[in-house]
Order: sequence, then structure tokens, then C-alpha cells
Amino acid sequence: MPINAGVEYFKAKDKYEKATTLHEKLLALQEMRSAAPKHKGAENLRAEIALKIAKLKREGEKQAKQASKKGKGSTLNVKKEGAGQVAIVGMPNSGKSWLLKKLTGVDVEIAPYPFTTKKPVVGMMNYKGAWVQLVEVPAIIEGSSRGKAQGNQLISVVRNSDAVVMLASDASEEKLLRDEFGKANIILGKKRPKITIKPGGELRGFAVVGKQHLKMPEKDLFGFLKSYGIHKASIFLEEDATMEKISLALDDKTVYKNCIVMNAFEPFANDKLRARIFGMLELVLVYTKRPGMEADLSVPLVLKAGSTVEGVARMLHKDFAKYLRYVRVWGSTKFPGQRVAKDYELKDGDIVEISSG
Repeated sequence: MPINAGVEYFKAKDKYEKATTLHEKLLALQEMRSAAPKHKGAENLRAEIALKIAKLKREGEKQAKQASKKGKGSTLNVKKEGAGQVAIVGMPNSGKSWLLKKLTGVDVEIAPYPFTTKKPVVGMMNYKGAWVQLVEVPAIIEGSSRGKAQGNQLISVVRNSDAVVMLASDASEEKLLRDEFGKANIILGKKRPKITIKPGGELRGFAVVGKQHLKMPEKDLFGFLKSYGIHKASIFLEEDATMEKISLALDDKTVYKNCIVMNAFEPFANDKLRARIFGMLELVLVYTKRPGMEADLSVPLVLKAGSTVEGVARMLHKDFAKYLRYVRVWGSTKFPGQRVAKDYELKDGDIVEISSG
């Protein structure tokens, strides 16, 4: 029995024990996880709940695949364009169409009645010369995760996106939306744990790399993995590893999306919002120049965050990287035009001058 568990936990537990369908059991377990005590003494309880959720989700996915083979499954994807794709989601009349029009200029119907948007609407947002694809997803409602009002198709658009802008007028709307996406194995605003578990291989048992991050006895970790059907594995830990995080790392069906939560009808700075949206994509814009000439700031290179000057040289021409003489950078360096090493990590807005030969 959990220590200091509240009434809501036991209500959810009762629902779980009385549930007769997979979906009812999954909903009850998710309520139990939300209501479970957060202190360290209840860590095993939370991990046990997470394990049950993962197993039920796998069972549900198996059933969904079988249904898909019979022609009952469907998805709705929007072809990606530009530097990245960002889904705009919200409940009816949350301002999705208004925001899309404000940021992209696309001609979209805006009306005071609900469900104005019947299918995804696409617009391209300009950010410092780079184009980001914004997709307005028709309204998400309670039950969308169960397929209500084409919810499965709409949620598939979000699953395929690179990041999400959520429009919610209050905390209750935000909770409903997060719950619906959570039930569809989409976690908004959180990162996947930096924990990698590679089952099998030549090992006879378990090998742990990064033991200093392990927040439990090794025997507890190994016992938990065995309960999951894993009897040998290489385990790589890059952050504090609790039982709950281990269970999340084992769930390879759940996707994590960067997310901004906002009220579309409250005042906001247009440029700042564009910068926040672009920032969710974890990209940087870099500009190039030739020696003795000005940089062209109209057409940036779009790079993954953490890219180096050597990567830029290779992108421009394979010979640039091969015969690289020196690179000068304006922007993130200590002084303008500073020479940097080829492994120098570029920042958003940097100007790069490459000399090779």
C-alpha cells in the first residue's frame, strides 16, 4: 500500500480494479500515476504503475495493428516543408486560425462558432530568412485520444510534427489537452530521459555505464528489467536514473515534443513569439561571407544546434572541409572576425568566413 496516498489515488485504484476493457484500465492507471505520492518512498509504486501502463499500451498497439490490417486504422499526415514543422493545437475557438493568419498571412476562415477548421491548414512563417511550417490542427476535444471527432487522425499530425504550440485559455483546458495527448503517447514540454538500454548482445548479464547517476541499488534495477523480460543489456546513464525514469526510457512508443503554452488572445510580441517557436526546433541560423565582402543576411544556413564550422564547410562543398585553412566568425566569438578551430560550435546569428585551398 502506498505511503500517504490521497483519496484520488484510491478512487483511481478502485476504477482500475473494476475496469473491464483495456482502455478503461489504461485511463485508470494514468489517473493513479497522476495521483500517486511524489516522495522518494513511493518511487517503486510509481515505477510499477508505469510498467503496467507500458504493457497495456503495447497490448493496445498490437490490437490497433490488427485493426489496421482490416482497414480500420487511419492517419493524416502533412508533408513537411521548410526548416521544421510546428503544430498549433487547442480546443474549439481557442484562436488557432487567428494565430496562424497573424504569423503566416495565410488566408484562413475565422469565425466565432466552434469547429470552423475541418482539416489541417498550413502556413509558412518567416524567421530571419528561414521558413517554418505551421500547421493548424482542427480542434482537440475530450475523447480525441479515443477517436472521437476524427481524433486519431488529428493526433497523428501532432505526432509527426517537430514541436507544438498549445493554445489554452486556462489551466483546465491545458490539462485536458495534455491528458488527451498523453493517452496517445505524446508528452508535451518534456525531454526523453537520457537513459539508453540496449537489450541482448554478447553480455551474460547487465553492464552499466555511468553508475554515478544510478539512484537505486543495482540489484533493484536488474530485477526491474527482468520483470520487463530483459535478462541482459547494456545500460547507459547520462542523468539521474530513478525507477520511474528507467520505465520511461523503456517505453519506446512514447514521443516527446517541445511545447509553448499560450493564450492566443492575450497581447504578445510578434517577433518574440517567432523566436520562441523557432527555438523549439533546436536549430541555429548561420550566415556566410566571402573574404573582403559583406555577409548575405537574407539567406541563412539552417543547422542543428551544436553544429561546428567544419560541418558548415562540408555543407558548402566537400573540398572546403578537406582543404580548410582557417575560419573567422562574427557574433558568438570574443571579438569580431576571430579565427576559430574547426570544431568551434556555432551559435544562432553567427557569420562565418571560410578560407580554404
